[in-house]
Amino acid sequence: MEAKAHRHPNYVLVGVILILLTILEVSVLRLPVPQLTFLIGFAVAKGALIVLYFMHLKFDSRLYALLFAYPWPLALLLVGMLLWIYLGFRM
Repeated sequence: MEAKAHRHPNYVLVGVILILLTILEVSVLRLPVPQLTFLIGFAVAKGALIVLYFMHLKFDSRLYALLFAYPWPLALLLVGMLLWIYLGFRM
């Protein structure tokens, strides 16, 4: 019985993409655009690349991806509540 061969990504290419996303993040700070939206999008994209390729979740069992993704809705709810409180909720 042969083992299933995985085609591993070019880590240099993934690293270059992460560097480009970082450059775009820094560039957005100087533009008159809604910065928070762009910064959150870049952070999610960079986090997904890191998790999928450098932590090898793309090549592992889907069970690991499910266990990693399970707490995300709660974390997003918590961050949303903290932003709501910090950015203007007043009693």
